Amino acid sequence: MPVKLSDNYDLSKYVIILTGATDGIGKEMAKFLFGFNPKRLIIPARNKEKGNKLLEYLKSSKGHTDNVEVWEMDLADLQSVKNFANKFINEVGELHMLINNAGIETKRQILKTKDNLELQFQNIIICKELSRMLQNDHITTYSHHPGVILTNISHLNTGFSISTLTINTLARLFGITAEQGATNVLYPALSLENKETGKYYDEGIEQEPNKVAYDEEIAKKLWSVSEQILKEHGMI
Repeated sequence: MPVKLSDNYDLSKYVIILTGATDGIGKEMAKFLFGFNPKRLIIPARNKEKGNKLLEYLKSSKGHTDNVEVWEMDLADLQSVKNFANKFINEVGELHMLINNAGIETKRQILKTKDNLELQFQNIIICKELSRMLQNDHITTYSHHPGVILTNISHLNTGFSISTLTINTLARLFGITAEQGATNVLYPALSLENKETGKYYDEGIEQEPNKVAYDEEIAKKLWSVSEQILKEHGMI
């Protein structure tokens, strides 16, 4: 039974950052969050044109977007991320919810960022380590798998790929909608239930992740390496 969002969430005291909101499930998440009247909904966007189109999309449902802002940021550029963070700290200074919605499907291709880093290395491990570090600060973290959805997640793939074709075909036949995928991600985050931090959710339901995600030594090492990379690039 798919999870469903309530109609009466009140986010009027919440400042929210939502990444990856110009396409796919991110766009639907923006629509849901906007409908719950957040204090400020800040959407980082690499493509300004797509950001403006998102504002028009949201405006069509409510008549205004006074509490929605599109800020320039490229997640594949560390300096761009740092500039965004500094601007946010200086101009806003409060944050109640950060939704890191971003992902690509590249098969065996290795794609690099502007800083010559592999385009996406992440996982549940970082989220669980962050939950341990913040466990006494009343900050909770969650990892989410939205489900199998036909979006443009594989748009960076080059050439013909049997595996990509197979996945896209299966997504068309058995996948869920982008709207349901957005619901699956937001449901645990907005739920009023007292949830334990660091948990993993698949289609909105708590699940057990790969056992590697519980390895604290690996998590600490990954965090340490990540910090070192940021130091080497002058970010911290």
